[in-house]
Amino acid sequence: MLTIVVMSYPASRRLVLVLGLGVLLLVVAVMFVRRVDTVEVFAAMLFIPVFLAFVFWGLPGGILAGIGAAIAYAALRNPAMDAVGAERFVNLIVGRGIGYIAFGALGGWATRQLEGSLEKLDVYDVIDDQTGLHNARFFVQDTDLEMARAARYQTLFSVAVVDIPAAALDGLGRRQRSSVLRQLGLQLREAARTVDRPVHARDGEKHRFAVVCPETGPEGAKVFVDRLATGIAGFLRDRGVRLDDGAVLARATYTYPGDEDRLAALREEFAALDRTEHPEHPVEAAGTPARGAPPRA
Repeated sequence: MLTIVVMSYPASRRLVLVLGLGVLLLVVAVMFVRRVDTVEVFAAMLFIPVFLAFVFWGLPGGILAGIGAAIAYAALRNPAMDAVGAERFVNLIVGRGIGYIAFGALGGWATRQLEGSLEKLDVYDVIDDQTGLHNARFFVQDTDLEMARAARYQTLFSVAVVDIPAAALDGLGRRQRSSVLRQLGLQLREAARTVDRPVHARDGEKHRFAVVCPETGPEGAKVFVDRLATGIAGFLRDRGVRLDDGAVLARATYTYPGDEDRLAALREEFAALDRTEHPEHPVEAAGTPARGAPPRA
């Protein structure tokens, strides 16, 4: 399964800053080593404030910084113009000015497009980066749809939840922990039915694994969650994860209709986790509808 890691805009901006500044400084260093005219070295350095302006302030910042860089370059060339005449430098100054302004404008436009695209991806991000399973946002949205479907068609569904102490996995090295979580995600997908939707979220001191099970009653959910918890515990021990002797992973089941209040509390817990993961575009857990109530639009 291909997992797309959605990078937030602040993280993407930091990456762009590091790469962009690195390239610009490399160009300046090469010009300096090759003994290019000092004024032209400074001219290349003027692209740096233009770059910083459009990264932080977008199109307006890029254009204003481009104009400022063009004026600064003209000032750098002013002594030479006084000495030999302005005619020889007009084309050079105009060309440089257009280059600064175009660099600021295009960079600002590209920054705006990047920010918009990443915000859209953030809104629709429903995949957990650690396991490849669905995330807390998906759980809230999916259970909302399942409750609406159950209310309309008089059906039911269940949610099975298994909690793993985070301390057990935190004792592993970073790479090993990442590998174990990824493999555990594969294990859960194999253990679940095709129609089931497994979810993972980190909740403080525990990892929460939930599986949304359509058309499943309370008895079937209890059998499934026991089998799931036993399988997870065995999987972790086989990979060197130390669990307390005789420890039983915390487990719970929720069936709708029947467990409306408990399920509403669980959905709010996952909504809080989503607000932590996506502070700019949080999803809210709508109230649990009463049985027979019309589905939400």
